[in-house]
Amino acid sequence: MERTKKMVRCAIYTRKSTEDGLEQEYNSLDAQYDACTAYALSQRHEGWTVTKDRYDDGGFSGGNLERPGLKRLLADIEAGTVDIILLYKIDRLTRSLSDFAKIVEILDRKGASFVSITQSFNTTTSMGRLTLNMLLSFAQFEREVTGERIRDKIYASKRKGIWMGGPVPLGYDVIDRKLLVNEVEAEQVRYIMQLYLKVGSVPELVDLLAKNGSHTKIQQRKDGGTRGGVHFKRGNLYHLLSNRVYRGMTVHKSEAFEGEHDAIVAEELWDQVQAKLAKQGQGGSSRRVSARTGVLAGLIYNAEGAAMVLTHTQKGNRRFHYYANRYENIGDSSASRVSARDIEDIVVGQLSQTLALGIQVQSVLLDGTYTADQLHNAISRCRQLADELTAAKYIRKQAIIRTVLDRVELHEDRVVIKIDNRSLLNAIGAEGSIQPSSSDLIIEREAIRLRRGKALRLIIPAALAGDGMSLRDAKLVALIAESRAIMAQIVTNPDKSVPTLAAEQGRCRVRMMKVAKLVCLDPYIVTAIVEGRQPLKLTPSKLLAADLPLAWPEQRRVLGFS
Repeated sequence: MERTKKMVRCAIYTRKSTEDGLEQEYNSLDAQYDACTAYALSQRHEGWTVTKDRYDDGGFSGGNLERPGLKRLLADIEAGTVDIILLYKIDRLTRSLSDFAKIVEILDRKGASFVSITQSFNTTTSMGRLTLNMLLSFAQFEREVTGERIRDKIYASKRKGIWMGGPVPLGYDVIDRKLLVNEVEAEQVRYIMQLYLKVGSVPELVDLLAKNGSHTKIQQRKDGGTRGGVHFKRGNLYHLLSNRVYRGMTVHKSEAFEGEHDAIVAEELWDQVQAKLAKQGQGGSSRRVSARTGVLAGLIYNAEGAAMVLTHTQKGNRRFHYYANRYENIGDSSASRVSARDIEDIVVGQLSQTLALGIQVQSVLLDGTYTADQLHNAISRCRQLADELTAAKYIRKQAIIRTVLDRVELHEDRVVIKIDNRSLLNAIGAEGSIQPSSSDLIIEREAIRLRRGKALRLIIPAALAGDGMSLRDAKLVALIAESRAIMAQIVTNPDKSVPTLAAEQGRCRVRMMKVAKLVCLDPYIVTAIVEGRQPLKLTPSKLLAADLPLAWPEQRRVLGFS
């Protein structure tokens, strides 16, 4: 008797970079799906069967993995419900070598594979993998060249003063793809600028415009809906007050060119507004702060909505900064305070994590209609800003925070971070056609005050493990990473001693040797530190000072893990 073939579950993945033609009854995604279905039918003798679910991504670039259809497909592969991915061409799956490596890693781990019905590969051989990587390299090259060509065309058009689309600024209408002055709205723009010169503060200007009923420009969406028509917010006004379109210019990134449209703001009024913005710090807070401002000075409030002030204490030559409640009465000793370093690290860390999450940028930050490439660019620039914020020095970090954040609220058990969406889009240099969501992005995280030694710390607790409180200490994690880096240097330079390497790098020889020994830590201890499950009394200084035995169980005992 012939042995029954094992059923092979095939999922068909289709993708199209643009939305053009997707509204047709039979589009490119359908054509790809039918071709893959026919191929699967030809393999029925091998047990191939097509799954019921379709995995379509219409209007999404292949340059990243932020695609809903692909995410569902990878989740099903992880769940073990898919054995083979069927594709029309390999570039439908991805146009990025790095993303392809991630996908192959998932497939290999779950024992799955993929088949391109128009391209034959045997990826079990080195030559097959080389051929596949070459094709992916050309696909990635094609995508990057296309992007460069489009950017060059936009730049060349703007240099000629041509309006290239996007949200229409208040004061103009678009007719035949040209900006024409709307006299009623133009008068409103001039009124806002004159009012700003009188009140001298954007937050006060927001309140005044809300009271007199001023609204943003109402614009029609392609789907028939509308956007705008809401009260002005800080981000809207900073953008309006500094928009060089009102001086008859077209702007490309930081460059401005003479535009085809007419200016609606006189040069004298424009110069006065720009001078005032520059004096107060354009795009940032207009609140007055001390010379040693602090990253969150003027932005942080307590649970009652009262502003907290930056203060400090002195111990020898060291100065410790805090954000504290104002003393409402002389002699009041109940006013609470929090370490400036702790709350600033939490805000920077949480903001960086949020900016690095592309799905949150798409679902919360953006509104209106936008192309897949525009979305990809916005997500990519948010991630770049997240990386910059993490690595930035004090002054640059302060500038980013004060540009992007609206306020930070410190409650007894949590921290609430409110982001000004328009200011964030301006900070990443998003294209003008991308609109922010009407609801500002809010990050809310549990936070607790914990005494470690003599210090009272504010921390974001990690997941609970057993009955003990958990705390992910970034400095402990950094020590583990540093030990791996030092060991890599030792392996790479077997002829050099640790003191020699330390001397070449200008580092302390004793400390470098102490850090290097951490590479021999018990993997359980390393995992616990990364996950924040280490004993609360374990600090970086105690870890470096510990006399670690070679036996892993003894290491746990010495460091307080058992």
